[in-house]
Amino acid sequence: MINNYEIDKVKFNRWLNIRKTTIKHLNFDLKNKLNFNLSLDNCHELDNYGISIVAEYLEISINKLTKEVPIPSFLISKKKDISKTKRPIIKDGIHFYNYYTLPTPKGYISPVLLDILCPKNKLPKLNNGHLEPAITISMGPNDIYARFSKKLNKDTWIKFKVNKNPKTDWIIGSSYFEPSFCTHTYSRATNGPGRIISYTTRSNIENLLSTKLNKNSYKNFYKISKNKIINRTLLKLEIETKGYSLENISKRVNISLKTIKEFFHNKNKNLSNKTLKNICNYINSDINLFLKTKFNEDSVGKLYFDYKKSIKTIRDFKSYCVASIANSKRFPDLSGYFMKVSNKKSQIYDLFDSKCCHYFVTGGKFKFHLKENNKNLSRNVGEGDCLWVSAFTYHGFTGNGSLLKISDGQNINYMEKIEMKNTYNFNNVLKRSENDMQNWGYDEN
Repeated sequence: MINNYEIDKVKFNRWLNIRKTTIKHLNFDLKNKLNFNLSLDNCHELDNYGISIVAEYLEISINKLTKEVPIPSFLISKKKDISKTKRPIIKDGIHFYNYYTLPTPKGYISPVLLDILCPKNKLPKLNNGHLEPAITISMGPNDIYARFSKKLNKDTWIKFKVNKNPKTDWIIGSSYFEPSFCTHTYSRATNGPGRIISYTTRSNIENLLSTKLNKNSYKNFYKISKNKIINRTLLKLEIETKGYSLENISKRVNISLKTIKEFFHNKNKNLSNKTLKNICNYINSDINLFLKTKFNEDSVGKLYFDYKKSIKTIRDFKSYCVASIANSKRFPDLSGYFMKVSNKKSQIYDLFDSKCCHYFVTGGKFKFHLKENNKNLSRNVGEGDCLWVSAFTYHGFTGNGSLLKISDGQNINYMEKIEMKNTYNFNNVLKRSENDMQNWGYDEN
């Protein structure tokens, strides 16, 4: 099936501005190829071939010019719809998992629900890990085993527990944060069934590692980073990229040349935060990129969060009762909580997040409410259903039940938040950027 593309005139206008050219020049240069007098008002009439010619002229890929599928405010998949996505996975010669897909907008990475089928008396075969970080939650009804390395120890072989206490069983089970390329696998810990949700999301460095560097650049970057502390490597690159030498830094920041050289070549040598701040102030760079950060994690980089730890975090939040699941400063976009709904209100819209999120209904039958374009929407949800809700969307729940909520950064991420903080007069930029049809200041006449 061939996709029929349509030019997004806002994107088109932005790329004309980026290339510092005009439609007049474009039409003149392409008059023998397009046979069409293009304007911002008629650009949507171009066929796929015409769009490819314009994209080639602007030296960009077609998807930089074409309209995206609109992001919805919410999606709902009922339990029966999720069941239809079931697909068996054969691994190590046995029926190892069943996978189920949860609702997500087109182009987004989707979290998955897994039935764990590897029997308890068989050591489960490891996978190879994946670039995308993840949070995984044990969903019951029984404990399972989780394995993270060929060599088994307290960090790499754990019983992934579920909560059987009827007073707190809305906190279904234990959870853990999984870093990039952490090998993992699961097997049953009993003769009964076990299940997990694996909330795998897009990596913030995916584009850098897959599309932005040519082979030579990638090879050289790997070579200078190998066995080094990455924030120190980045600082040294920042210094040199801005045209400073270590000798110059030594004199201006009042630090011995030997000390600063040792800092970049010896992991055990450190500089104080005050010295790092002075260096960054001198070269006019953001110190937050280069500070050492401590992470709560074990020997394989994961953070296991037993359900008993979740119980200790129980707290009131707006109209609900919530309890935390595993999360890490390594990837702050991934976070979430268990959620208990118990109220008799007819409608409520007290939830409003800076990130899109999924809600998996873990118990009960109740109502989901959402505001969209000054309209109030309500939907019945029950155990086994799943919702996706976009960022900056007023919504809420009424009735009696429980949910697992997990947020990620696929429609607004941590890196973009840093960029917002660094953008001059962000409110003005935000106001103008939507449907911006102004050019960069040229005069066609």
